Amino acid sequence: MKKLILVSVFFFAAGMANAQFFRIGPAFGINSTWLVNTNVSDQGDDLDFAATFGGQFGIEGQYYFKDNLGVSFGLLLTGHNQKYSGDLGSNVTYDAKTMLRYLDIPILLRFGGGEKGAYFEFGPQFGFLMSAKDEFKTSPTSILDWTDKDRKKNFNSTNLAAVLGFGVDIEASENIIISTGLRLGYGFSDMTIEYSEIEYAALTATDNMGFSTGAAHIKQGDSGGDKFGYAKTARAFGGLHIGVIFNIPSGK
Repeated sequence: MKKLILVSVFFFAAGMANAQFFRIGPAFGINSTWLVNTNVSDQGDDLDFAATFGGQFGIEGQYYFKDNLGVSFGLLLTGHNQKYSGDLGSNVTYDAKTMLRYLDIPILLRFGGGEKGAYFEFGPQFGFLMSAKDEFKTSPTSILDWTDKDRKKNFNSTNLAAVLGFGVDIEASENIIISTGLRLGYGFSDMTIEYSEIEYAALTATDNMGFSTGAAHIKQGDSGGDKFGYAKTARAFGGLHIGVIFNIPSGK
């Protein structure tokens, strides 16, 4: 991932030197967030995904090489969450939630926008895990419940995703652009850490196994029961992205 970042920064800096104009300002977003895992989706009523959302804020910059071609760069603090629900039997149900916090750095090639209105963008996003916590609550309440457990050690520290976006830039004044649109992303790298069966059992016994990572290690057996077997977890998200971008003349 370090090599990918260096290559992206090189092209970003090369474009900056010839930019026609530069813009920077705060950016905000709200996303539908998912931890996609086939072991979870195959569990049926025992374990289901629930719709989950996460917020995002930070700084976004834009360098345009031409009137309709540029690069968008961001430093964004992102909440990526996943809720689950399930049935433990004997009239006991549960809700669980994993709460991840990332520093995301998207570097996107941008077509249109600026003074041209509609835009389209795509490129890589580099994610750096800042924290990971989870909670588990049964109904009725039981001794199995927990909240605010630190699970950062159960997740990989970096994540690479592909991002696709589109929307419209609105000129609020001569030097202020309101950029609003949709961004969709899907991760190529595994989010959860794969453990051996012995490691999994030891971490579970000492209460050091998070819910999402634990679920990634349990699959449906051929006879319908559960068995040990790992499946990778992919990061997926999509939602509204808004930037308040201030124009700073640069280059020609």
